[in-house]
Amino acid sequence: MVPNHNKYLEYKLPNNWCAEEDEDNLFLYNPNGNGAITMSFFDVLCLDKSLDEQISILAKRFIDNNNVILHLPLILLNKEGKTLLYGTGTTSDKWFVKLWVVAKKPKIVLATYQSERKNAEVKICDSIIDSFKFVETDDTSSSPRG
Repeated sequence: MVPNHNKYLEYKLPNNWCAEEDEDNLFLYNPNGNGAITMSFFDVLCLDKSLDEQISILAKRFIDNNNVILHLPLILLNKEGKTLLYGTGTTSDKWFVKLWVVAKKPKIVLATYQSERKNAEVKICDSIIDSFKFVETDDTSSSPRG
């Protein structure tokens, strides 16, 4: 299945996974799984900083606010027309967390996966994140705020 979030983000969701939204977030999960992906959505607001810099700041805020201890430094790359920053760590209560920040101006998506421990479901989460496709719309192509 290929859902579309707010007419600008398409992603592939495995058949046995569900998507739920509230006012601020999108949650992707397998009802019989071990964890869930939580996604928050932002617009690029600061035009005097590079996209790499903005997503790095966003990732650092998440890491600091959630007391995440990284396993290794975050990895930044440009792939298929989007910028991706990702890494793994452990929360203060010893839960495994994987963080992705995916962006294509003017949109930024912060996605996290948490579970009691690292498991095979993380690879499925990676494939969902890798499937992200930012769709150009009149709203996203003409305005710096999206």
